[in-house]
Amino acid sequence: MSEHDPNAPNPREALLQMVNSYMISQALYVVAKLGIADLLADGPKSADEIAAVVDCHPPSVYRVLRSVAAVGVFAEGEDGRFELTPMGDLLKSDTEGSLQGWTVIRGEPFVWRPWGEILHSVKTGRSAFGHVFEKPAFDYLGENQDDARLFDNAMRSISHGKFEALAEAYDFSGVKTLVDVGGGNGGMMTAILKANTHLKGTIAELPHVVDHATERMEEAGLTERCECVPVDMFESVPASDAYIMGNVIHDWDDERSITILSNCRKAMRDDGRVLLVEMVLTPGNEFHLGKLVDIEMLVMTDGGLERTEAGYQKLFESAGLRLHAVHETPTPWSIVEARVH
Repeated sequence: MSEHDPNAPNPREALLQMVNSYMISQALYVVAKLGIADLLADGPKSADEIAAVVDCHPPSVYRVLRSVAAVGVFAEGEDGRFELTPMGDLLKSDTEGSLQGWTVIRGEPFVWRPWGEILHSVKTGRSAFGHVFEKPAFDYLGENQDDARLFDNAMRSISHGKFEALAEAYDFSGVKTLVDVGGGNGGMMTAILKANTHLKGTIAELPHVVDHATERMEEAGLTERCECVPVDMFESVPASDAYIMGNVIHDWDDERSITILSNCRKAMRDDGRVLLVEMVLTPGNEFHLGKLVDIEMLVMTDGGLERTEAGYQKLFESAGLRLHAVHETPTPWSIVEARVH
């Protein structure tokens, strides 16, 4: 056993901080949901002033503001008014890299309630989301457009800088056409096409998502270089010489993941490639964000999981592909590349 580090946090206090962290996330949910950071953009305000705008109980608003000020999100002045800090600025809707969308979704019932039933998933291996809502998460989002919009905003929020880093981390010079399978609202494709002007792309998504992706391509001025088509990736994907999937395979168990990869293998050229943007788990006790996201997959999906490099190699081999390389990026995500030969 190593000698005690006098500067190490007290184990009891450290554990309590982790156990109680949901209190902070829920308070931040209220702040983000009510748009309080935006209200402070033009200067400090009192809880009474904020409560009048957001139509809430002033003393309760004060208590929430005081709690998040205690962890550095806002700062309370001697006059009792609150102002933004650098962290609080990230909860504004118009800040570059804003985390407002992600903070909101963590407190929404369609995310919060399944996490409250995590024990069901641990006992059964089945989705807590399905247990709560009696349907898979993607079916739910297809039927509930308001929550689907919040989900899209959250994905865009948490992905800031990620797609640009991915576009720089991989050499697309040998690729002419690229299909983004399950490309969401087109954020990753936008970054890749802007960084690689020779490329033409296709976003292949579920019918209810295609419209959002089309709007994104129009906003980015990329409609001449990218089309958006509805697909069922478990049936087929458009022909191309390369495929990319961002956080898609981690949503599915091995059987369904192999089906998706096999469909890519059938549709692509023999010298094509498949690029998976995923968190590749590290061994041992080393912290990796993917080890927490893996629990999100347990709670929210039936069979979704994060994998090690060996896990991806196994999937590729079953789909008639081989692991070619794992390209690290400055983010927690890597680009896992598969080829035929």
